[in-house]
Amino acid sequence: MEPKGIDMGDYQDRYKEFDVEVAVEQVLTGVKAHFRVLKRDAVMLDWRLVHIDGFWPTERAAAEAGFRAAREAIDVELLAAGG
Repeated sequence: MEPKGIDMGDYQDRYKEFDVEVAVEQVLTGVKAHFRVLKRDAVMLDWRLVHIDGFWPTERAAAEAGFRAAREAIDVELLAAGG
């Protein structure tokens, strides 16, 4: 996981042949995370909200939850489907 661009809360990582982007935001009710998955420049899965329950997350914990959700979506939705 490494920062992406100049905005705080934006991260990127590679998983298998996919690029994963995660955005973390501070909101009134806490922290939320979104992810999307790209293959080369094509969007394979567009921005999805990651529901974070059970703990009060730090920005890093929210980003890690976003990457976990993205890896699971890649395995289940893209690789199982032959994407």
